[in-house]
Amino acid sequence: MHKVFKAFLLLQFALALVISVHSLADAKERLREDIVKVRRAQLRTPEDIESAEDAMLEAGKMPVTTKIPFRPALNKLEYKAAKDAASAETENKRSDAKTLNVPITAPTLKDISIEGVNQIEAGGSYPPDTHGAVGGDYFIEVTNQHVDIFNKNTGTLVKSVSLASFFGYTKRDLFDPRCVYDRMRNRWIITAEAFPESDTEQYQFIAISKTSDPLDSFYIYNVDVNIQDKKDFWDFPQLGIDQNAIIMTGNVFLAGIIPKYGRMFVAQKSRLYSGLSIKLKFFSGLKMNVTPPIVLDQSEKTFLVAPPWKGNTITKYTLTYPNNLPTLISSSITVPEYSIPPDAKQPDTSASLDTSDSRFVNASTQYADSLWQVHTVKNGNRPTPEFYEFNTSTDTVTQSGSFYASETSHDWNASIAANTSGDVFVTWSSTDPSAGLNAEIRFSGRRDSDPPGIIPSGNKLFTSSTYYRYANDNPQRWGDYSAVTIDTEDSLTAWIVNEKINSTRTWGSNIGQIGY
Repeated sequence: MHKVFKAFLLLQFALALVISVHSLADAKERLREDIVKVRRAQLRTPEDIESAEDAMLEAGKMPVTTKIPFRPALNKLEYKAAKDAASAETENKRSDAKTLNVPITAPTLKDISIEGVNQIEAGGSYPPDTHGAVGGDYFIEVTNQHVDIFNKNTGTLVKSVSLASFFGYTKRDLFDPRCVYDRMRNRWIITAEAFPESDTEQYQFIAISKTSDPLDSFYIYNVDVNIQDKKDFWDFPQLGIDQNAIIMTGNVFLAGIIPKYGRMFVAQKSRLYSGLSIKLKFFSGLKMNVTPPIVLDQSEKTFLVAPPWKGNTITKYTLTYPNNLPTLISSSITVPEYSIPPDAKQPDTSASLDTSDSRFVNASTQYADSLWQVHTVKNGNRPTPEFYEFNTSTDTVTQSGSFYASETSHDWNASIAANTSGDVFVTWSSTDPSAGLNAEIRFSGRRDSDPPGIIPSGNKLFTSSTYYRYANDNPQRWGDYSAVTIDTEDSLTAWIVNEKINSTRTWGSNIGQIGY
């Protein structure tokens, strides 16, 4: 026993030493900037995509079940200790109960509720990473490893293909997809990353629709994001846009294990949207979990935010384009103290659901001096979404508050979007073991005229009939994100997509049209 314990201590020391040495090395690389050239896009027609899908089906080479591991922004030992400690604490009343019994009218479900893709149809990967966006006539849902396009007026599925067929890439599995509709240019943007092909090569794929019709052709770019060829692993990419560019951020890990830093690249729309060769500006050495915005106006400044896993300070990065050269400076915003959330409990099982590490899981909304965001933190020893409206001109919090289904619920995996009037919509996942409620898809929101700091408990889009226990892991993989987007024709209408449970071993998804 003594030898085993000694070996364990040596292993811990070795890991700590590696992390320490690596951190010292990273310090020398902070705010590193690189220019990377990317060749012109491949134009991929609907016929190309359908032909690839048919060929994969005929050959029996569709993507197989893949577990997408969660990589926290702190080392795994520290992460496990923090999560275990949070989950072990006794549940009590939340510190902020303003979300319950308040005279605020939440949005309601409107005309459309769509049964989205499920785990079997999507190829078996988990978690689903449900994401999507609404455009003129369509809603696009993206998941690990699928693209599904719906007519938003009827809810009818009009196209369903694997990410592999869509991007024309089969060497490694594709995952962590995102979708955004650029209403400034009427283009769809769909992204996904691939597992590394080697220690020095990993690709981030970007698809830009040729027109506003997602059933038309797409320009496909593949970007090698391992720009320093250092056995780096690019993970959890997030997608944002401003008037000038698309912005992608991600976390970089040494050998896929040790957290290094955040990385961002900027791609100018002027060439990207024409399928031409491009030059990407990369910024390395940023804070982990840095998140880009969806910018709704013609602002000359774009704001990114990065939350640590605990604390009271959010790092803000200001992106500008002097002489068309992307430039970045940092500052900080003080927020109410928070810490990492416990995992979410389910009724009738000891299997909990993964609630992540206090990161912002989706793009912010930026308009004028307001930047809206939400993340999951600990409140009353339960996972609870906390939202913010940041004032980007003063680096202060205009308002913040928590929201949840009930006093005894477990709530997480939240996303937020706002319109140009300051009206807000949110979606999130919720369970309530004491009430026997399995995972729900919930939604809510607030009008700009409502009292500050309050989002009511809202309404449910779907309540699962059972718990989820796909694997022997505990917690079970969930999320890792959801999405809410404002309708292009009605700013008081939004569309949400989130994860639900179809059976104990099968995740599903639901898409809903909500509004005032």
